[in-house]
Amino acid sequence: MARKSERKGGTGLAVAAAAGVFLAFSHGSHHHGGLAFLDSFGSPPVHGGRQVVAFARHQLGCPYVWGGTGPCGSGFDCSGLAVEAWTSAGVTIPRTSQEQSAQLPHVSRSQLRPGDLVFAAGSDGTPSSPGHVVIYIGHGKVIQAYATGTPVEVSTLASVHAVSYADPGER
Repeated sequence: MARKSERKGGTGLAVAAAAGVFLAFSHGSHHHGGLAFLDSFGSPPVHGGRQVVAFARHQLGCPYVWGGTGPCGSGFDCSGLAVEAWTSAGVTIPRTSQEQSAQLPHVSRSQLRPGDLVFAAGSDGTPSSPGHVVIYIGHGKVIQAYATGTPVEVSTLASVHAVSYADPGER
């Protein structure tokens, strides 16, 4: 997996990571009062999960568009949202849920951390070649771009009917 050359430095992001707080700033009408997200899950992640979650939360309310990779006005599909969220954390992942499931390191449900991907068979897939992917955000919740007519939303992990889990970052 390709990674951006530097994750720390003068960006302020490393300082925020060390403090356990990430901010996603609004750039459009789908914001939530200027700050889209403030969170503290505990110790800083090794794998960029907080940035992934912050990016995904910033997309809440964006339209679902099959094949969509954003930005919000253009819409996202499930794997496009996952790709862009992980890209925001400096990690390149495969484009489709099938490729993501086949190529990314799998973890168990008990090992899930915010930012990890959760795969479901979906309408056009199977357990071994999933047709849907969501982003785990912690506390039994996920963010997903589910289907036409449903905007990017927060759902429960239990509602996804997961078949496998992956961690695109470093463990």
